[in-house]
Amino acid sequence: MTSTVAICNRALAYLGEEPITDMQENSEAARRCNLLFAETRDAVLRAHPWNAALSRAELARVMPGPTWGWASAFQLPADPYCLRVVALTPGSEPYAIEGQWLMANIDSARILYICRITDPTLYDALLLDSIATRLAADLAESLTGDPRRAAGLWQLYGEKLREARRVDGQEGLLAADGVGPWEAAHM
Repeated sequence: MTSTVAICNRALAYLGEEPITDMQENSEAARRCNLLFAETRDAVLRAHPWNAALSRAELARVMPGPTWGWASAFQLPADPYCLRVVALTPGSEPYAIEGQWLMANIDSARILYICRITDPTLYDALLLDSIATRLAADLAESLTGDPRRAAGLWQLYGEKLREARRVDGQEGLLAADGVGPWEAAHM
């Protein structure tokens, strides 16, 4: 079973470091993993619309709206927490994200978004590997003292993201009429 400790140990293996048994253990590696894991996980989730992290929501319009610039403000989801908006429906209206608010000139809003997944058993293999690689890159210089190691791991992380984009992109197929499931659901 995948766990946060298992992901950290995968990152530590990239660095040639000894594994940890617990995030709270009294070791430099555990302290650094504990410090960086959540931020690194969120950064990797935000970096790509992982199929495993996509969620949909109809947003609640906030009244009164913004004082200027936009007609409406909508509260972004907190459960599961919205890390990044991928698509807004209806259609191609302009919008802006300001803090945990979506601003737009529409009366109602539904979004496809990347949500924070804290349960590592829900990660697909490419997401798990990308988190471990990015964590290794984040940890490299402080644990090994070698900036070249960090640079090499950042490059490897970029390769992992490219692979994930290619694989994730093959999972959603367009219907024969060229309309995808998101568009079809909102016609």
